[in-house]
Amino acid sequence: MKTEFTNKPDHLYVKISGEWTTENAVQMIYEIKEEADRQNTKLLLVDSSGLSVPENEMIRFYTGEKVAEVFGFRYKIAAVSVPHKVNQYAETVAVNRMARFKVFFGETEARNWLLQK
Repeated sequence: MKTEFTNKPDHLYVKISGEWTTENAVQMIYEIKEEADRQNTKLLLVDSSGLSVPENEMIRFYTGEKVAEVFGFRYKIAAVSVPHKVNQYAETVAVNRMARFKVFFGETEARNWLLQK
């Protein structure tokens, strides 16, 4: 997986691409957390449209579970993807475990939600 970071004035923009496996997702989640902490921000806009579709639903489950475990309620994460790659399973798993995480199909809508007080 490839991860690119851009520090914006009010959030951290993250662009991820590559093969979506459980191992890659866990590594990417920790990389994003480290960079967010380094930049002293709790607001993350993640463009995940470059990720592959995972091979099975358990990858989505473990990803959502790890997002909740690592970021919890302290961070707010807006993800952007494309409709044919999304079924809201990872989002539902993360949210059910108290993460502030939502998937959008447009960057403007994602940013508006992210920056909403």
